[in-house]
Amino acid sequence: MIYLTISPSQAEPFQKQMQHHEWEMVSQEGGQSQFIGWAYVMHWQKQVDDKMAKVWLHYSDNQGQLEAYLEMNPAAKPLIDSVVAEITDE
Repeated sequence: MIYLTISPSQAEPFQKQMQHHEWEMVSQEGGQSQFIGWAYVMHWQKQVDDKMAKVWLHYSDNQGQLEAYLEMNPAAKPLIDSVVAEITDE
């Protein structure tokens, strides 16, 4: 797996871009974390040639400590790099 840290402020724009680029939402889970905060994980996939590209967005807020990162398989990396570049330019 490949990991990429993004700014927590990019989490929502990233979600919108995934929908815009027609990635299929596979799952979305969220809830309380560590008794003091909350977190969610969103999973998307998209067929790329003969491979399934998969990416997960991890987001957490623990007493104001925000964290966001992407986890992806190698097939997703070039596509996700372009999505992240789009939200960075906004």
